Amino acid sequence: MNLKEITQLDQILATVATYTHSTRAAEALQGATNQTDLATVRKQLTLTAEAHRLLANNVTFTYFDLDQMTALQTKLDQGLMLNAQQLDLVNHFLMNLRRLKSTLQTHQQLAPQLTALMVDTSPLSGLQQRLEQIIVHGQVADNATPELAEIRQKIVKQRQQVQTALTQFVQKHPHSVQSKRLITRNDRVCVQLKAGEKNKFKGQIIDQSSTGSTVFFEPATVAKKGAVLAGVIADESAEVYQLLVTLTGDVLDNWDALTENQALLSRFDQIMARGQYGLETASQLPELNTEQHIKIVGGRHPLLTDAVPLNIELTPQQGLMITGANSGGKTVVLKTIALFALMIQFGLELPVEAGTQMAVFSQFWVDIGDNQSITAQLSTFAAEMTTLVDMTDHISANALVLLDEIGSGTDPEEGSALSIAIIEYLRQQHATIIATTHFSAIKEYAVDCPTFMTATMAFDPKTLEPTYRLLLNQVGASEAIWLAERLGLADPIIAAARQRLSDVSE
Repeated sequence: MNLKEITQLDQILATVATYTHSTRAAEALQGATNQTDLATVRKQLTLTAEAHRLLANNVTFTYFDLDQMTALQTKLDQGLMLNAQQLDLVNHFLMNLRRLKSTLQTHQQLAPQLTALMVDTSPLSGLQQRLEQIIVHGQVADNATPELAEIRQKIVKQRQQVQTALTQFVQKHPHSVQSKRLITRNDRVCVQLKAGEKNKFKGQIIDQSSTGSTVFFEPATVAKKGAVLAGVIADESAEVYQLLVTLTGDVLDNWDALTENQALLSRFDQIMARGQYGLETASQLPELNTEQHIKIVGGRHPLLTDAVPLNIELTPQQGLMITGANSGGKTVVLKTIALFALMIQFGLELPVEAGTQMAVFSQFWVDIGDNQSITAQLSTFAAEMTTLVDMTDHISANALVLLDEIGSGTDPEEGSALSIAIIEYLRQQHATIIATTHFSAIKEYAVDCPTFMTATMAFDPKTLEPTYRLLLNQVGASEAIWLAERLGLADPIIAAARQRLSDVSE
C-alpha cells in the first residue's frame, strides 16, 4: 500500500475527481504527488481557497471537455486533416477559454491569484477569428471565401433546374416511378424508377435499391444539367478541402500554445474541484509552518459520518503516544493527523475549525499493521522490522513518523526495548512521532520523555463503550479482558483471566 492508500487520501481524491469535467483533469488530480515546499503548498492552498470562495458566492463557469482536444491530438499525430466539426471544437475551446477568463476578471477581487494564473493562457485571437469566419455550426460557411460563396450560389441555381426537370419527368410518367420523391445518389439527383420500367427511357442508372426493385435513374433530358451540377459540387468540395487543409495547418502551427492552454484549463478544473470539495465538507485553510507545529481544532475525519471532533496541539518536534483499548479509535486519531498533514500537500483544505495550524513535512514514514508487507518468508515482526530499518536508514529532519503498535509482533520485553530505542533514535533525528502502544514499558518511556505527550481514548464509565474522544496527558489501559468479554468469550474464561491478573498485581 502507498501513502495515499494508507491514509485513505486516495478515496478523498477519487471524490474530488468527480467534480472535474474531463477524464484528463480527473486522472491528473488523482495521480498528483504531494508537495513539500512551504511556498508551493501555500500557493496551491490559496488557489483552492479562492475557488471555494467563488463557488460560495455562486460564481459559475462553463467547461470545455478537454478529452476532445486529446482526440484531435491523436488525429494530428497521424498526419490527418481535421474536418469542419473538429475545427469547430478548437474554436469552442478558445471561446470557452475567453469566457472563463472574462468571468474571472469580473470576480477578480474574490480570486486574484486564480485570475492571475489564467492570464498565462494564450488567447490565439487570430486563429479563433479565422475559425469563426470559416466554420459555422460545424460546417464551412457559405461566405468563407468569395469563391465558395459564388460556387454555392451556382449549386443552388443548378440544383433548382435539375429538380424542375426531374419533377416534370415524374409528373409525365406517374405509373413508371416508385415514388414521386427525388433522391440524390453519388452527387446526382435522380428519380426512383420501377426496375421493370428502366428500358423505356433514355438515361443513366446511377444506383439501385438493395432489393433491386427500384433503380435511381437520371433521364437523358436531365443528364446535361446533372453533369453541370456534379461539376459545380466537385468545385465546392475542392474549395472546402483547401480551406480545411489551410485551417488544419493553422491549428498545427499553434498547437504548442493550444496544448499549454489545455494544461492550464485542466489545472483550473482541478483547482475548482478542490474548491468544490472544500465547500461540500465545510473545510477551511489552516495556518502553515515548517516548524513541525500541529494544532488541530475541531478536526473531523472526512470519511467518517458523525466523527468525534479531534482537538490536539503538538509543539515543534513534540511526539504523541496514544494508549488504550484496541477498539477505542487510536489508529483513527493517528491516521487523521497524517491525513490532514498530507491533504494540505495536495492543495486540499481541511475539515477543521478556525485556529488550526498544520506543519508542512518533508517526509512521511508509516508503520501501520495493514501496511506491513508480509511474505511467506517473513513473520509479522520481521516485516515490521524491514519497514523500520528502511525508516531509520533514510530519516531526515522535518519528518512525520506514524508508528501503530510498534514492536507488538514479538516478546513484550524485547519488543518494548527495541521500540523505545527506535523511537529515541527517531526523536534525535528531529522527527515528529505519533505512535500507539499497549506495552507498559513504552507507556512509561513516553510519560518520562519530556518531548512526548501521552493520550488515551475515552470510555464511558457506565457502559464501558468507547466515546472516541482523545484525552490528553493520560495513559490508558489496554482493556483486553473487557474487549474479550464484549466479543463473547465464555464467562468462566473471563473470570479466570481476571483472577490471574489479580494474582500478578498482588
